[in-house]
Amino acid sequence: MRAFYTPSESKEELASLETRLVAFALDVLLLLTLVGLADFLTFSSDEAAILLKPERLLHLLLGWLYFAGTETCSCQGTLGKHLMRLRVTSVSGGRISFRAASIRYFAKPLTLVVLLLRFLTDSGHISRTTFHDKLAKTKVVLQ
Repeated sequence: MRAFYTPSESKEELASLETRLVAFALDVLLLLTLVGLADFLTFSSDEAAILLKPERLLHLLLGWLYFAGTETCSCQGTLGKHLMRLRVTSVSGGRISFRAASIRYFAKPLTLVVLLLRFLTDSGHISRTTFHDKLAKTKVVLQ
């Protein structure tokens, strides 16, 4: 009998990749709606440029604050995660810091690359713990 608690002994079930992707798609839909509305209601600095507008920095800031802010608040997840009954926790089960949430947000493109490489090389099963969760020392669990 061990006297110390380890994170692997947690009774929380990790969320599947499919459920997490649906939650992410809902969040992206919400953010794209807000960005589209903001673009419609404001004047653009350069209508000819599509991706290289200065406003894109504000869109990146909006996404970062949305994901990092909602994952560190008491609900521990974005609106998409809440609808899919998921929450983001530290490996010990507590709330995550804004730093950890920021690491998760900015490392998500790296996760996409890792998942694509695993798929293309057919390197076995896909883990429920993603690359950006490993970097930030977090996990996404079912409520």
